[in-house]
Amino acid sequence: MRSLFKKFFDHEISRRDFGTKLLALGFSQIAVNSFLGAAAEAREPLPEMGVKMSGTGADILAATLRAAGVDYIFGTSATGMSPFFDALTVNNDMQFISSIAESQATSMAHGYELVTGKTAVLFIPGVAIPSAMNNLYNAWKDRSSIAVLSDGASSNFAGRNGFQQMDDWLDPMTQFTKWQWQVNNERQISEMLRRALKLAETPPGGPVYLRFPGFLLSKPNIRQTIYPQSRFKIPMGLYPKPELIEATARALLEAKKPLLCVGHEVTRARANKDVLELAELLGIRMAQGYSVFGDIPFRHPLFSGFYGLGIPRGLANTDVFLNLGAPMPDPTIFTAPVPSKAKVIHARIEYDEIANTYPTDIAIAAGMKETVTAIIDSVRALATEDQIKTLREERLQESIEINAKHEARKQQQAKATWNSSPISWERASFEMEKYLDPHAIIVSELDTRKPFEWMNLGPGPDAKWLIGGTTGFALGWGIGASLGVKIGEPNRQVVCLVGDGAMLFGQIEALWTAARYDIPVTVIVFNNLSYDGERNRIYRGSPLAAIKETRGLWRDISCFLGNPEVDFVGLADSFEIQGKRANNPEEFVESLQAAAKVTADGRPFLIDLRVMQLDTSGKPTEQTWHPDISIAAKRMKKI
Repeated sequence: MRSLFKKFFDHEISRRDFGTKLLALGFSQIAVNSFLGAAAEAREPLPEMGVKMSGTGADILAATLRAAGVDYIFGTSATGMSPFFDALTVNNDMQFISSIAESQATSMAHGYELVTGKTAVLFIPGVAIPSAMNNLYNAWKDRSSIAVLSDGASSNFAGRNGFQQMDDWLDPMTQFTKWQWQVNNERQISEMLRRALKLAETPPGGPVYLRFPGFLLSKPNIRQTIYPQSRFKIPMGLYPKPELIEATARALLEAKKPLLCVGHEVTRARANKDVLELAELLGIRMAQGYSVFGDIPFRHPLFSGFYGLGIPRGLANTDVFLNLGAPMPDPTIFTAPVPSKAKVIHARIEYDEIANTYPTDIAIAAGMKETVTAIIDSVRALATEDQIKTLREERLQESIEINAKHEARKQQQAKATWNSSPISWERASFEMEKYLDPHAIIVSELDTRKPFEWMNLGPGPDAKWLIGGTTGFALGWGIGASLGVKIGEPNRQVVCLVGDGAMLFGQIEALWTAARYDIPVTVIVFNNLSYDGERNRIYRGSPLAAIKETRGLWRDISCFLGNPEVDFVGLADSFEIQGKRANNPEEFVESLQAAAKVTADGRPFLIDLRVMQLDTSGKPTEQTWHPDISIAAKRMKKI
């Protein structure tokens, strides 16, 4: 039957033939007329003034999503969603990507939104909302536009603590959503869904939540007008004040050592090339801010490192700090503060994040593209080409020299373990840069940024583009996100980098979806048999380890994962996904080559990459001690 609907939507058969074939399948004439009306309407462009329709609440819901240009709906199975599944079956023009875990459906929607910029739609059972919250928190931190929809138990006998009932299902979602609502009035189904989509996508974006009581989705003969979602969009051309732009341009021209800190708002505004133009115009060093994206090219001669989970090179001498669309650096994101002598210029579209902790000299609440292009124009108006050229060349040369010293240290430090087994992080990163597609999208859920120092990463189609880790940093995100990324960008190689600990944090279920829907991603499990980064943070916070006399008493009681040792290739095989284990550089290269062939044929592939553990100073270590606890040994009776 699905093939019949597809032929009709693809204009391979006529309306008459479609109706005849439905009758032949045993449908009544009334049912056929209903199908023909709904299906024919779905094939036509929606007029600006909308289309009146009648159907179940689920039909109204599906038609409103269709009018918003939704292609994919991410979700899980639930009996309460039965009417919605019927609505999808009748038209077959929106694809439902199913997961067997709500948390992974959430991360798929998150990844899809990050790579496409389109509001993602997530439809899950109402009772599953707590399960989705872990990754919904990540989406909230990344300002990811997701419309979260759910069914709900019938409200006829609310307040009795009955089956799948809770006093308030909206309140738990207030922390991680921009807006929450339960639709009790059938006349508002389309209206409230349009509002949810509008609020989710309006910058700064974020998840929204809409709940539909079960009776509403199945209720018949609801009449509503379905409008194109384009009529409810809010244009967001937010231009900065000219006097603030001129002051910023003068500060950048007069500075000795300015620094740009670039964040996610730049990528969301598609202003990456504009930022690069500004940096190159004046020779301004660029730091990658705390962001879910790689917002600037990491191999550019003006790149100075990470400002968040790291400290930029040459930070101490910064005298003008221009923050473009990133959180301000402070200890909460594991970095050093902006030097106190620096003039601080903070530009965000999320204006309530400006001037919260730092004394701010110039505060610009505006769009990133509008702000950056205005600064460029102002610089050109305030200085001659010769003045700009002299300034640019001096600053660029200094940045090149700083980066050359950093590169020499990096190469020297990598030599000692270059051919080691387990493989070093440096060698693994080098081989990925060499053998992955030049335009791959890298989805990372690693507790280190070491690989990024070895890879040609940058926004757009001209380099490998980094997505992740999520700024929420809640584990259990990367594989599902990579599936959403591949769905959104099917014509680019997608590679997921995930730690063994993160892989075991509720992500194995995502392999089922990858196998079911032929989503050809390469998953590389960086397996060092431990929560490496977490162990080192626990060590740093230990009172025992802090004192020399008691340091020898410290033990890792929670982070070693090697007993039992997980067979990740075997797990993949149980989902009919091919995989290989790599213990050294040669085996890793073979695995990458095998993965390229399998994914080219349309199937996912998993690599279990055995990497070395690192201590708090970044040197190789081997931590295998763990508490010797056996509950079986405590038994008085062997039963």
